[in-house]
This record gives sequence, structure tokens and C-alpha cells, in this order.
Amino acid sequence: MAGHEFDGPLGLVAGLAMAVGRGRVASFVADAAEVGPGDRVVDVGCGPGRFLREAAGRGAEAVGVDPSRRMRRMATRFTPARLRPRVTVLDGSAERLPLEDRSATVAWAVASVHHWADLDAGLAELHRVLAPSGRVLLAERLARPRGWFSHHALTWEGAERLAARAAAAGFTDTAAERHALGRHRLALVRARRPAA
Repeated sequence: MAGHEFDGPLGLVAGLAMAVGRGRVASFVADAAEVGPGDRVVDVGCGPGRFLREAAGRGAEAVGVDPSRRMRRMATRFTPARLRPRVTVLDGSAERLPLEDRSATVAWAVASVHHWADLDAGLAELHRVLAPSGRVLLAERLARPRGWFSHHALTWEGAERLAARAAAAGFTDTAAERHALGRHRLALVRARRPAA
């Protein structure tokens, strides 16, 4: 995951834009992952922490991983005091998750897969840190082929390829889905680490 571009001058603007207005998507992703008390959620490329706060607000322990120092600071600062005991923010990337083997029940990446430097290494890391039966959700904006944002999103064909690569990485129950949330159109890839 590149990520360090967010440490530059435009990183603050990007972080603030990502911190607001994503409540509907955050709620949808947490619902889709069935997050609740007893879960340990890893947010890969957590940015300013909107999805961390959603998980913590549902009683889960939430661990955010991001290579950008600015994003990690924003995620920490924007977390209300009542949620801070359940939120941890760490330096790392999809290809190098600073977590123990089988230590999470849920892992998600929302609008960050397109930043990963090595997709297969990132999927292998998700497989490593998830406990048996752990759930994965990879969500990106759904783009038209050759559309303006296609490099910062997934086309439907890209979502299907991502699901296939997740299966090749050892995940089961892999599926690509399309969802419309108001003006947001999402490509969502679900997967699960095998139970044994």
C-alpha cells in the first residue's frame, strides 16, 4: 500500500474529506460483516478512522493499520474518548500487517485495495491474521471500465478478478457483489478464512 502520498500537503484535505459523509457506507460495511461485541476488526488502510469508529461503536475491538502518519494521527484524534479504549491505530500496510497470526475475526479494506502495492501479498496477510471462520470484506467504489475514477476504484470485472484471487489465496465463500447506497455504488468482495 503506497499511502505515503497522504503525508503531503493534500493529505490533510483528503483526510478531512474521507472523515465526513461516509456514515452510510460505514454502517453498510459493518452490517455486511456482522460486527458486534467479541469481534476484533482489522481495518486495512484505515485512513482517518471512520470505519474504525463504526466497529468500536458496535462493541468490537478495532485495529486500524495505515502507512500514512497523517492518517493515523487523524484516526486517533477523531475517535471520541468513549471509544478510545476499543480503538488502536498502527503503522503498517496490507503487505505487512503488524498483527499476530489468527488474531482477528473480521478484516476489511474500504477504498484502499487500489493502493496496495502487492495484491497477493496483502491477501496472504489477511489470511494469516484472521482466525478460522474470520470474515473479509473488500469494498471499493464501483467504476465504469476506462472511467475517470477507474484507477481509484474497481470495475465489475476487477471485482470478479479480486474475488478469484481471494479464492486462490485460500479463502472460501468468495463472492463479488454490487451495491447502491444512495449516490454511492460499491463493489464488495466477501470471503471467509476456512474453519479448519
